[in-house]
Amino acid sequence: MSGNPYAASRVVLQAKWFAIAKVGVAIVSLLTQFVLVRHLSVDHYASYTIFVAGTAVLVFVTMFGMDRVIYRFMPPLREHLRWREAAALMGAMLGARLLLMATLLAILALASWHLLPSQLVAQLQEIKMQTALYAIAQACTDSLLIFCNSVGQQRTQAAFFMVAGAVRLACVFGIMLHGSLTALDVARVFSYTELAQATGMALVLALELRHMRRQREGPSGRTPWAFGFTWRELCHDALGTQAAYLLSLPFKGALLKLIVGAVATPVMVAAFGFFQTLSDRAYMFMPVFLLKGILEPALARDYAVRQNAERVRMTVTLLIRVNYSIVFLGIAILLGAGQPLIDWITHDRYGSQVILAALIALQITGLTLGESLFFVLNPVGRIGPHNKLWMRMALPFLGVLALAAWSRNTYLLVLAATLPYFAVYLWLRRVSREPILQHGLGLNSGMWLRLAGATAAAALAGRVLLLLPPSHALTLAAALFTALVFVAALRVTGLFHAAEVTSIQGVSPRLAKLIRPFSVA
Repeated sequence: MSGNPYAASRVVLQAKWFAIAKVGVAIVSLLTQFVLVRHLSVDHYASYTIFVAGTAVLVFVTMFGMDRVIYRFMPPLREHLRWREAAALMGAMLGARLLLMATLLAILALASWHLLPSQLVAQLQEIKMQTALYAIAQACTDSLLIFCNSVGQQRTQAAFFMVAGAVRLACVFGIMLHGSLTALDVARVFSYTELAQATGMALVLALELRHMRRQREGPSGRTPWAFGFTWRELCHDALGTQAAYLLSLPFKGALLKLIVGAVATPVMVAAFGFFQTLSDRAYMFMPVFLLKGILEPALARDYAVRQNAERVRMTVTLLIRVNYSIVFLGIAILLGAGQPLIDWITHDRYGSQVILAALIALQITGLTLGESLFFVLNPVGRIGPHNKLWMRMALPFLGVLALAAWSRNTYLLVLAATLPYFAVYLWLRRVSREPILQHGLGLNSGMWLRLAGATAAAALAGRVLLLLPPSHALTLAAALFTALVFVAALRVTGLFHAAEVTSIQGVSPRLAKLIRPFSVA
C-alpha cells in the first residue's frame, strides 16, 4: 500500500476507520448526554448547558479559519515531506489561537459582569476556573484534530476522541456511584479529559513530523525552506474565512444556547440545551461531518488534477441529499413517536417540547448547506466571494435574530437561525451567478416534495401505532416502524439514482458505497 496519505487506497482505508471511530464518538457522546439529563437537576443542567456553549463559542471565535487554511495548504507540505514548514505552519496557527484565547479569557475574568447578561455569569460562577481550562484544552484539541486530518491521521485522532469520550462517561458514572452529580463535577471531568486528549494528539503529531523528517533528510542533507504559499495569502484566506465564521456564529447552536440562556426560564434553557446538544451530537453522524477531513482535500486534489468542477458539484449535491435524508428521518421520528420517546429518555421532563425538538433538527439543513458551500467552493478557489457575501448579508439576519430574542420566542429564534444559509446560497446562485452553482446543488421542489412526503407518511404510521395501549416497548417499536416507513418511502420515490452514484465513484468511493443501496435505476 502506498505511503502517500492522499493515495486512493489510503483515503478509502482512512475513511472506513475514521467513520467507525466518529460513530463511536457520537454514540458515547449521546450516552453521556442521556446520563447527564437524567441525573443533573434542572438548574445544574442549565449551568452545564452554559458551560459547554460558552466554551464552544470561545473555541469558534479563536479559530482563525484554521480548518479551511490547513486543509488547503498542508497537504502539499505533507506530500513533499516538508516537515519544518509543516511544523512552522501548525505552530503559528496554534500559537495565534492560544494567544487570542488567553486574551479573551483575561477580558472575561476582569469584566464579565459588565459584558455578559448577569444570568449567564451567575450560572458559571461556581465553575469559572473549569470553564477557562476547558476552553483552552478544547482550542488545543480542535487545532490538533485539524492538523491530524491534514496529514493523513484521521483514524488516529478520531480514536483519541472516542477513547476520551468513553473515559469521560466512565468518570461520570464513577461520581454517580459515590454520591450526587453536580455541574462542578461534570466541568472537572470534561476539562481534565480534554487536557489528556490534547496531550495524546500532540504526541501523535510529533511522531508524524519525525517520520516525515526521516523520510525527507537523506545523504543530500537539508533543503531550503519552501512553503508553496505566501503568508499574506494565508492570512487573507484565514481572516476572510474567520470573518464569515464569526458572522455566522449567532446562527449556530452554541451561541443560540447562550441567547436562550439570557432570555428564557431555567426550564426552557434546560430543554433547549438538551435538544440542541442532541442535535449537535446527531450532526456528528452526518456524512458532511464524518467526511469533512477526508472529502474536502480529496475534492481539491481531484479538481487540481482534472479541472472538472462538475465532478465536485455532483459529489456535494449527493452529499447534501444524504444529509437531508437523515435530518428528515429524525424529524419523522420526532413527529411520529417523539413525545413518549423524549419523556422516556428525560424522565418525563421535556416531552411536551417535541415541536421545539423538530425545529432544532430542521436547523441542521441550514448548517449542512453552509458547510456544503465550503465543500463546493473551496476546492475550486472561489471561497472569497462567499466570505464577502456573508459579511454583507449577516447584518439584516442578525436583526431578525435580535427581534426573535427580544420577543423571547424560542421557536422564532430557531427559525431565524436557519434562514441565512439558504439566503446566501440563493444569492450566490441567482444574483452573483457563481459558475459552479449554476446547475444548483439539488435543492429543487422534487427533492423537498419527496422528503416531505416520506416524513408525513412515516410520522402518520408512528402515530397510528401509538394508538395501542402505551408502554416503553410500544414507544420503541413506533420509533423503529417510523424509520422503516421513511426509508421505504424514499426508496420508492427514487431520491437517488444509480447514474449519479456512478458519476462520483472516482471522487469519493465511500460516499458512493453509502448511497448505492438506496438508489434506483
